[in-house]
Amino acid sequence: MYRRSLQLAAGLLRRAARTANVLEKIEALEQAEQKVKDASWLFPEEAGEEFETTLSTLRKSREEALEKHAPPAAARLLTAAEAGGEDAEAALQAAGRLLARLSHYRPEDLQTQELSARFRALGGERPPYRPVPALSESYHRPSAAAGCGSLVCALVLGLLLVWLAIT
Repeated sequence: MYRRSLQLAAGLLRRAARTANVLEKIEALEQAEQKVKDASWLFPEEAGEEFETTLSTLRKSREEALEKHAPPAAARLLTAAEAGGEDAEAALQAAGRLLARLSHYRPEDLQTQELSARFRALGGERPPYRPVPALSESYHRPSAAAGCGSLVCALVLGLLLVWLAIT
């Protein structure tokens, strides 16, 4: 699972590097960051300075995308929604998803607040921000003694079955 988490993180980083879509880039960076955190949680003894450096780099990349690329992209989407047409609803939904992330990470930013007001004026409903769930929330590592306990229980059960079969 550790190796798979790191493979997923690498794939998400490649996806973030290839895409020109700001929303996809931010989502991929968020997911990659969580996968690195998951790998670190799975094997804390393996998580060292490299993991911290990787997490720091991912945060910087996400912040850069949020600061430099997301506001202009949201403005373009809102302009497309204002223009109307057949893609207006899709542009408004994409703007809502992007603004949800902007509002989560940069709530005090004046440009974010202006874009959010413009979005609400168009009648858009911003979806709630949903962080990438951590593996630790849905998976609980068994304690080190759990494997031994299971083995002992299986042996006792086996011996009990053999004893019952003999008698």
